[in-house]
Order: sequence, then structure tokens, then C-alpha cells
Amino acid sequence: MSQPLPNQIQLRRDRPVCRRMLLLLFVLLAGFSLVTWRLAVIQIKESPRLTQLAARKYQRHIVLPAHRGAIKDLSGEYLAHDEDVRELYTDRTHLREVVTVRHHLAAIRGVKALALREQLDDAGTLAAYHDHVAKVLAGILPQSEQEIRSQLASDKPEIVLAKQVDEDTAKQWSELFKDRHIFGIYMRPTVARRFPAQDRLSLVLGITDSNNRGRWGVEKLMDARLTGIPGEQLIERDKSGHELPSYRSQVIEPQHGSDAHLTIDMQLQDNVEAICERAWKANNARRAVIVVTEPSTGTILAMAARPHRDASNPDDSTWTNYAIAGAYEPGSIFKVVTLAAALDNRKVTPGEMIDCGNMYYEDPVRKVKLSDDEPLGMQTVKGVLVHSSNIGMYKISKRVGQDMMLDYATRFGFGAPTGIGLVGEEAGRFNTGKWSNTTYSRMPIGYEVNVTPLQMCMAYGAIANGGVLMKPRLIDRIVKPNGETEVMPPQPVWQVCTAKTAASLRDFLEGVVTEGTGKRAALPEVRVGGKTGTTRRYDPEKKRYIDGTYLTSFIGMAPIDNPKLVCLVMLDDPKAESSAMVRGGRIAAPIFSEVVRETLDHLAIRNERPLKVAVKGGVQ
Repeated sequence: MSQPLPNQIQLRRDRPVCRRMLLLLFVLLAGFSLVTWRLAVIQIKESPRLTQLAARKYQRHIVLPAHRGAIKDLSGEYLAHDEDVRELYTDRTHLREVVTVRHHLAAIRGVKALALREQLDDAGTLAAYHDHVAKVLAGILPQSEQEIRSQLASDKPEIVLAKQVDEDTAKQWSELFKDRHIFGIYMRPTVARRFPAQDRLSLVLGITDSNNRGRWGVEKLMDARLTGIPGEQLIERDKSGHELPSYRSQVIEPQHGSDAHLTIDMQLQDNVEAICERAWKANNARRAVIVVTEPSTGTILAMAARPHRDASNPDDSTWTNYAIAGAYEPGSIFKVVTLAAALDNRKVTPGEMIDCGNMYYEDPVRKVKLSDDEPLGMQTVKGVLVHSSNIGMYKISKRVGQDMMLDYATRFGFGAPTGIGLVGEEAGRFNTGKWSNTTYSRMPIGYEVNVTPLQMCMAYGAIANGGVLMKPRLIDRIVKPNGETEVMPPQPVWQVCTAKTAASLRDFLEGVVTEGTGKRAALPEVRVGGKTGTTRRYDPEKKRYIDGTYLTSFIGMAPIDNPKLVCLVMLDDPKAESSAMVRGGRIAAPIFSEVVRETLDHLAIRNERPLKVAVKGGVQ
């Protein structure tokens, strides 16, 4: 039997109930819609931001440092290399993660985290934990607890607390942090540059900056080849700070830099450094420079200068490599340039007689005055150089003329960098414009022209090897991480003078040693040639030449019939009993003789055991 239809009274009674049900349904639908919208926003719009926050909290991007290539000498001795070390740093995100910090602090105090939560609020929990960390770190670091506490509270994402921590110390610290429940303080791998050579060759090697990039010296010159490519790895930690190995991503291994081998053999370099040090101190000179090169290839065999950089002095701004900088007036050793121009262009012949006068001479046209140390009278062109006659050289230069003098000065490499590539190299200078009367008389004898010791060695190297100017060669080879070797070949620049002129000049230079001003440079059983130089010292501050102060030098080659080396010795303002004793032939020539003897002995021993260089596909 069907139920009767509701009457009007019943409908009126049920209407409020229906409205309440509809209202409840609307509220539920609105609530579910809001939740659905919020979930959509979180999952779609804010997903990248939240993922990044989670990654910052639990994921760490570990940079695997690449080793900077080593710098080695010719025989493979390490002069500079990278060493694996660790650095200690803070992680701001973890140090401020209250929940995790509370668990660590509870473990430290031996209570439960819930009990600790009732005792300390969030700020108090962080402060108490930071105090604990600061106390532990103050026991192993040089900073005070207060200093460490301020670093822990810093807003910086991370602060490096200790650098260049060795492996053993890093292991001890890691165990300590584990025992003392230290969270938010981590160790990571890095590298530190080491210089086993210390002060040896320091002005050539240079240094690196805080990012392990070259600042100057070979470190800067070869920076692109020495620098490697860092690797990377992503790791994930749990809320306690422990790594989760199962979430470790694939490792991208670092690519280490290539090794650079210098042309310098440290056994010879040490000998030259010792000679340079003795000469500098014995003569109480402002500076001393010795450079030894191989003329056939332009190879630098040794290069020493004093004063030199002290590796313990962090301020390197005041140190200068005087082998390539500190240009000076070379004096009589520059006279070969004048003679090369005259002989090449047939302005004179080697046997032609030149009137060098009676010590003093005044040009009647240009009104310039010159003098020699002794009356020389009539001399051959060779005799002019052998006895270092300023008067005779000036008369020869008058035949050469300004344009030709400038041309040959440029040909010999003066007034431009040598191309060695080291930071701080000076180009030197000479007057290329309108000459005064003094320039006509002074430049041919080595004044009013500024050169570096390396430039002079390259110039004399051209005379030694038949007239070819070579680019200085400091890097012998590059060895890549896979063992492949790239040998750096010699680089000729251009032909300076004819081979005949170069041969004549070598004969003249031998005469300087056998019968002229360079007799103290002679060696028994070895034919030596060279030239003395004594220059009045110019003071740039007072803008005048200072009486009684000189730059003395000697540059030469040996053996003269087939030169294996060119050597320059220069001393700035050496002291002696009298100014008459301060001469290149007296002070610099004996030092040259000692260096040449050491170098020839070293080369003879080295040639008995030729260097084996591994190259791709075999050994040469």
C-alpha cells in the first residue's frame, strides 16, 4: 500500500532541514574545492620552489676539485704542485633546522626530544646548540668561542672556518664531530698549491691566487694548460645529517690539468743561484742578475736575480724579476749592434784601421766629447771592440747613420718584449725620433738605450748561432694527464745579420777575452768570447748620472767555435776599494767564468744521460 503524499504542513516542517542540508553540502564542496586548488598550486606552481627548498635542506652539491697541473724542471723535479686537503665550513640551513637541531641537542644532554621541547623554545634550542658547537670548535680552531658563535649565527649560506686541513687532521675532526653530535659543520675536499722549490726560482715560477689561478710567472703564463675542470656529485642526507648512499648520484670525475716542464734544470739553477747570491753580497750591489741561454734554440738554462722574492713574504707587489725587468743602459756590451750594422752594410771591414786618438776626442761638427780609459791610437775594427774604444766606435757609427742604427737595434730585439710571455717583462726603449748630438755619440756605445738582461742574451745568441734571433724558450714540454707529451719547439724570429758578420763578431769577442778588457773571463782548455760593460749609473729621481757609481756587466759565449751557451752577468752599483776598480772586466768577468765552467760541466754530464721524453706512440 503506497504512502500518502506529504501535505502542506509536512512540507513546511521539512523545508528548514533541506536548507541546512544544502548549506552543509555547499560548505563541504567549497572546502574540498579550496583543498583541491591548494594542492594544485603546491604540486604545479610552487613545486619548483619547494623542491629547491628540500634540495637545499637535504641535498648537497659536492664539487670534486681538479688538480692544477704541476710545474717541474727539465728532469722532472717538482717545483709547484697541488695537494689534496680539506676545508671546514658551516651550513646555515642545517644549523637553523630546529627539529633536527633539537634531536642532536637532546642526544647531547641525554634527554628525549619531547622533554627538551617543553624546556626550550625554538630560539633557545638553536642558541644552546650553537653554544655547544662553538665550544667544541674553539678547542681545535684558533678562533675564540665568541668569534665562532657569531659565524654560526651569520646569515651567509656558508662560512669557511678552516682551510688546507690535512687528511689526518680532517679524519680526527670528523670522528670528533660524530662523537659530539655536531651537525651543520662539514668537511669537503679541496686542493692547496705547494711550492717545494720555496725561494728557488721563485721569481720565475710565480704564485696562484685564492682560487688557485695563476697570478704571475709561469703560473700565469701556463694557466690555461695547468688549470683542470672540476668534477661534481650530488649526495642526499637524512634529517640527522648522515649521507644516504642509495640516493648518491653519478659522479662526474674531475679532469686534472697538464704538467709543464721548464727548460731549466734545477741542479744547474741551484749552482747559478748560489753564485748570484755570493756575487750580490760580496760586492754589496743593489742588484745582481745572471742569465744563461742556449743560443741555437733560445732555451733558457738558468736565470737568477737578487734581490729575489721571499716565499714567506705574502706581499709580492714589491718584487721584480730583474732578468726581464728593470731595464738599464748596457754600455759597451751594446757595441756589437753598431759593428753588426757597419759590417753587414760594408761601412767598414774587419781589418780596416780606425784612429782612436789619444784618450780624448771632440767632434768638430757635433761638438760632442768622448774619452777612453787609455790612449789607443790606430786600431783595427776588431781592435776597437777588443779594447772597447768609445772614440773608435763613435767614428764607425757616423758611417752607419741614424736610420741604420735604429734598424739594427730593432733587428736585435731591443725596444720590444722578447716573447717569453712572463708578466712584468719590459720592452726597453731607445730614441726613435729626432736625435740630439748626444744621442749620435751615446747610443752606439750603449747609452740612451735601455735593455733587459734577457734581451741582451737573445741578441748575443743571434751572434752565436749565425745571425738568427730566437724567441726565448722557457717551457720545454707539456705532459697531459693521459701521458701524452707535447714538446715546445724552438721558434726563430728573423735573421738579424749575415752569418759572415756573426762569424766576424765572434772572432772579435774572442779577442776581447784573449787580449782585451775581458781577460778575467778566460777558461783553460775552452775558447771563450765576450764583452765587458761599465756604465755610469743614472739616478731617475735626481735625473742625472751619479759620480763613482756604475753598472758592470759581462756577456759572452762558449765554446767560441761552436757556442753551447750564452751567459750574461750584471751587477748594479757594486762597491770596491776605489771607483777605478769598478769595471766589468774586473767584477763581472770572473763571475761569468765561474758560471760558464759550471754550466759546461753540467751540460757534459747531462748529455751523457740524454733525457727520455715520453710522447704519444713511444719514447723519443
